[in-house]
Amino acid sequence: MKLTELGERNIIKIFSNTFGRCEKVVVGIGDDAAVFELGSGSREGGENKDYLVVSTDFISQRSHIPEEMTPYQIGQYIVNINLSDIASMGAEPASMVISFGLPGDLDETFVTELSKGINDACKGYGICVIGGDTKEHFEIAITGTAFGIAKKGRFIKRSGAEVGDLICVTGKIGLAAAGVHCITRGLEIDKELKNPLIKAALEPKARVKEGVLIARYATSCTDISDGLAFSLHEIARAGRKGFVVEEKDVPTGRGVEEVSRLADVPVREMIFHKGGDYELLFTVPPKRLAELKKYVKLTVIGKITERGKKIITKNGKTEPLNPGGYESFI
Repeated sequence: MKLTELGERNIIKIFSNTFGRCEKVVVGIGDDAAVFELGSGSREGGENKDYLVVSTDFISQRSHIPEEMTPYQIGQYIVNINLSDIASMGAEPASMVISFGLPGDLDETFVTELSKGINDACKGYGICVIGGDTKEHFEIAITGTAFGIAKKGRFIKRSGAEVGDLICVTGKIGLAAAGVHCITRGLEIDKELKNPLIKAALEPKARVKEGVLIARYATSCTDISDGLAFSLHEIARAGRKGFVVEEKDVPTGRGVEEVSRLADVPVREMIFHKGGDYELLFTVPPKRLAELKKYVKLTVIGKITERGKKIITKNGKTEPLNPGGYESFI
């Protein structure tokens, strides 16, 4: 079977089945990041240990870098998409290594601006690049690996949600998808709406501060870079639970409905099945919600159930929610 038939998720399953588990790995393949014990730790229990959190992400010119993205924005982008996975685990960023595949006909200015984008983004999170590799390549291809520290055992996995937990998100959903449509289709839309949408698509921000705070209260978490519906299914799959979400409660970004109309793409498709927002999706026991809301701006969009993956539409109908989202190779 060709990889275009398998799809990214099935390819990952093959790797996961082959590689197995490693000693001292607390969280392995299948979550947003891997988690390792640091040293021997305390004998008093896992809550007193610090953990190393590691994640890697790859972007290429053909699949991830539109012509409208400047070298500076590319640098910012590779940092933020890597740190989004660190954030979703509730860890504090520590450092990054980045490897570059670059065409030989690029000029020095490109590399200078790319490095400035990376450096400025890292400074914003209080970290730096500590190494990597550079090779000539037929297209721009960049791999980032981010390291974080989960202090005193405070990290969150995709699994852990319990029946009755509230499903929450940070920020607004659909902005990046709308921005991509503005770029690729040249939509005529008011600049006050269009510019923030394009910025959301080209300049995502990792929810690092929110992730660290959420880790104190949440039972599960993931980022929604591959789409809200897919991420909901991932939390349900990892925790062997179900969910129900209220379509009317999902916080839709300003301008998304206008782009939906102009692009002739259903709003639900843009909100649930398109990725790129890099917001956090997490579950919280009802008794912890009020305390968390003191520190993190969030929206409750549903709850965890025993089984089923359902959406209550805006007209009040309960329907299955398919997991479709962004997937490489397909």
